Amino acid sequence: MGVSRILPRTGELPLHRIAGGLAVVMIAALVAGQVGGRFLPGLGILDWLAATAAVALALIRLPQVQRIARRFALGALVVAALVAILAPEALPAMQRALFQGTAFSAFLTTLGLIRAPVRASKVIGVAAARLFAYPARLRALAMTFGAQFLSVLFNIGTIGMMSDIAADHAARARAEGKPGIDPAPVTLAALRGTLMMTVWNPIGVGFAIVTSAIPALDPVLFLALSFGAAMLVSAGSLLLDRGATAADPERDSVPGGGRALAAILAAVAGLIAVTLGLHRALDVSFLVAACVVLPLLAVLWPRIEPAARGAGAQPPLDALSEASATMANEATIFLAAAVIGAGVSVALNALGVGALIESGALPALAVILGCLVLIPLAGAALIPHSIVMVLAAQLFGSGPVGAAHPLALALALCFAWALAISASPISAMSIITGRVLGLLPARVTFGVNRAFTLYGLGAAAALVCLTYFLE
Repeated sequence: MGVSRILPRTGELPLHRIAGGLAVVMIAALVAGQVGGRFLPGLGILDWLAATAAVALALIRLPQVQRIARRFALGALVVAALVAILAPEALPAMQRALFQGTAFSAFLTTLGLIRAPVRASKVIGVAAARLFAYPARLRALAMTFGAQFLSVLFNIGTIGMMSDIAADHAARARAEGKPGIDPAPVTLAALRGTLMMTVWNPIGVGFAIVTSAIPALDPVLFLALSFGAAMLVSAGSLLLDRGATAADPERDSVPGGGRALAAILAAVAGLIAVTLGLHRALDVSFLVAACVVLPLLAVLWPRIEPAARGAGAQPPLDALSEASATMANEATIFLAAAVIGAGVSVALNALGVGALIESGALPALAVILGCLVLIPLAGAALIPHSIVMVLAAQLFGSGPVGAAHPLALALALCFAWALAISASPISAMSIITGRVLGLLPARVTFGVNRAFTLYGLGAAAALVCLTYFLE
């Protein structure tokens, strides 16, 4: 997914303030409605307030987002109108989809809040540089696994950051007549680590889609399963590039690198632990828990790290407005995709797909493996995999497949999400990697990273089947 940065011009300040206010209403109403609604049913009206704010915020940003986001928004309006006219009995399902899309929009906006402090952080850069100090035989392992944890906070920026460090190291080594680290394997290790992070990251979009769409899924158990599965697949991927970093150039010492790396690992673990704690204590979804944790992280980070203090100097309303602008494309797409997915699900059920699954004519394992394969194929075919992912999750998550095999279905969907990003030439990760390597994104997906995608698909299929039979 691309990340837009839409900043207000001088004459747009009132609109900028309105957007910030709508973001506050959306997040606050969502959290209050989800938490308080369990004790006071009348607070359920706050879900509608949050949804109204989310739609209004999307409409305000609509002229500034990418064309694909505008198409998604138009598609959502058309689908909602068709359902209202042709299948009014399905409107409750559309309402649930709207609330789910609102939760995605709020989550993505709060995710945008931590972008500024994370980008201003010096600790993350030092921690990444520490990965280069490992011996050659351990460097690929350190970078592949290290990138997973760094990208929980730095997301796709991890790819460019680690590549820049490698390029700087190589340039200095050449100037001194010494062997340097080849930036290309480093970039691929960072890409693959970031891809595998999307399988298990509890504050990631793929994880959020899955946990919100499969009622029978235990998110805590699934977090453990998906983390273990991603680690296994990552370990196996190291065999794909044996010898790529065989040279062992002189390694730079990184003052404070060990402490910085430990601090980042502790921050990631703490972020996950607090999110899990809120999920359990308040009995809310991971999405809602993240909408509480991420703003707290955005406030606390600049107070803990001096280098990031400039990022915390904005008034809260301005910070939220900028966060909503930064994530406008993604928020619009996922708000619309939830509605479109629900509408398509209604249509498919009307055609008898749901009845086929319930009757056993479509075996559950075939459906699950079909999701694992078809979502990456959609990405490779330049079809936005986000809508295919949301559709599959909504169609199967609350039905017989999700009820009988929630872990296997969730694992298949999360791996499908990661591998669709890997297989798509229009994904942000492919575009960034291509820019860094000097290759077309299509060359990255169908050439240099093809073996990893195919390996990941095979390994994921084996793990999904094992989970299916053990579940």
